[in-house]
Amino acid sequence: MNKRSNGWSPTTKLVILGAGIASVAALVVATAACSTGRRIDMVGSGKDALAKTEGEGKAAMSGPPETIDRSLEQFRELFANFSPEAVAGNSAALYSNDAYFNDGFVELKGAPAIASYFARSAEATRSIDVEIEQITRTDDGVYVRWIMTYTIHYRSMTIRAPGISHLRFTPDGQISYHRDYWDGSGALAEMVPLTGSVLRAIKGRL
Repeated sequence: MNKRSNGWSPTTKLVILGAGIASVAALVVATAACSTGRRIDMVGSGKDALAKTEGEGKAAMSGPPETIDRSLEQFRELFANFSPEAVAGNSAALYSNDAYFNDGFVELKGAPAIASYFARSAEATRSIDVEIEQITRTDDGVYVRWIMTYTIHYRSMTIRAPGISHLRFTPDGQISYHRDYWDGSGALAEMVPLTGSVLRAIKGRL
């Protein structure tokens, strides 16, 4: 397991793995209120990014396995020291200049934007522990299955959630595509009462 703990300030703003919670809450409320027939696109530019990175992903996976091994170890280390300064520097070096990133809350492009997002995440997180359960390599990328346990400053709440990261790399080992798949609705419902009631109402209609 990889762990990171630090102190906190009462002025810290509520952020779940970045500045995404407000947009998620707004999305849920908007979804419940919108009229039928509306189309909401949560794919974003991910489909284009997936197609764009396929070629270099295959080139990376067919290259020396030590390059991918080293990148995956850097990916682990990203969470081993999740202080704002460390995570900003490590992620800026790990991700390519035009990397695509989507964690279900935000969609970003480029190492600078990703590094800034991770730094804000670290400021809002009191502790984080990422247990990597399985790494599966394909001909064009890697799937990393993990369990993340993190404590946010708001209410000193600890959340434990499983997820999968789909990663693709450049031939020199930088991450060019990173898409996370995980369910954050339970945590969102606990922290935002209005959102929780909306989520329960939506689930009741399914």
